[in-house]
Amino acid sequence: MCNNVATDEFPNLSRDFLRACQNENILKMKTLVDRYGVRDWSDLRHLTSGDTALHVAARAGNMYIVKYLCECFDMPEFTLNVTNKDMKRPLHEAAQFAHYKIVKYLLERAAKVDDLKRGDWTPLMLACTKSGPEACDCIRALLAAKADIRLRNKDGWTPLLIACRAGDENAVNLLLKHSPKCIDDRSNNGRSALHIAAFHGHEEVISLLVASCVNLLNEQDSSGSLPLHEAIKHGNLNTVKCIIHLGANVSLVDNVGQTILHIAALTGNSEVVEFILEHKLIDVNCETSFGMTPLMAAQRNNHNDVIKILTRYNAK
Repeated sequence: MCNNVATDEFPNLSRDFLRACQNENILKMKTLVDRYGVRDWSDLRHLTSGDTALHVAARAGNMYIVKYLCECFDMPEFTLNVTNKDMKRPLHEAAQFAHYKIVKYLLERAAKVDDLKRGDWTPLMLACTKSGPEACDCIRALLAAKADIRLRNKDGWTPLLIACRAGDENAVNLLLKHSPKCIDDRSNNGRSALHIAAFHGHEEVISLLVASCVNLLNEQDSSGSLPLHEAIKHGNLNTVKCIIHLGANVSLVDNVGQTILHIAALTGNSEVVEFILEHKLIDVNCETSFGMTPLMAAQRNNHNDVIKILTRYNAK
C-alpha cells in the first residue's frame, strides 16, 4: 500500500495507531502496520496536535516503542526530527519529561540538538524546566551533544534562567560549570538568574549564584527591581534573610523609589514588614518618588495586618 493510507483510504488508522502507542500496546501497533501495510508512521498523526507515534512514545518514556519506530521501518533519517503543529520534535518531548535514556538514544541517532519549537524553546531549555537526577542527566547529555547554552527564547530566557526557576541547584551548577559566562544571561526585561531564583524562593540556588558572582546581589532589572525585592514578592522571610545575609544592600530602591518596606507593604508581607522595622532597616515613613509611604501602600491594598504593624511603629 502507499504511504498515505492514513489520510486517504483508512481515516481511522491514525487514531488507532496513536491510541495503541499511548496505551503501550506494541502488539496492536504491529498488527495495524501489517494489516494496512504502513511504511511511514510519520503519516499517522493526531488531528489536533500533529503528534506522531514517536512524539507520544518519547513523551511517555517508552523506550521499547521508540526503538521499534526508529529501527523497524525503512524511512528517511529526517523522520527522527519530525515536527508536530507546535514545531516540537521527539527530542523536545523526551527532554521536557526528563526521559534520559530516550534523550541519549535520540542524540546517538543524530537528532538535531538545537531545533526550536514554537516560542523558541530548545530541548535543553525544556530539560531545564525539570529537577532531579534524571533531568540533570538529560542536561548533561544535551550539553555533551553541543547544545547551545546561550540560546534565548522569545522572552529572552536562557537555559540557566529557566533552571533557576525550577530550582535544582545541581542543574544550575552543571550549567555554570559548562559555561561560566552564562551567569551574565539576562531576560528581555533585564532579570538575572538571581532575580528569578529569589522570586521563586530557591535558597540553595541563590547561594550558588552569589558564590559565582557576588555583583548579582545589587543588580537591577529594567524596572529597577533587585533580587531582594523579588524575594519579598515571593513572601518567604527565610529567603529575604538569606539574601540580606549574603550582603544585599537593603537601602536600594527601584525606578520609582520603592524601598524594600514599600514592596513588603504592597504585597501584604507582614512578616517581612515586622522584620524590616524590628531591625531598623528602613524608616517607617520613607516616601517613593511620587510621595507614597509604606502605610499608604498598605492602605491602598487593604492589607490590615500590615497597617497594624506599621501603625505600631508610628507610621504616618
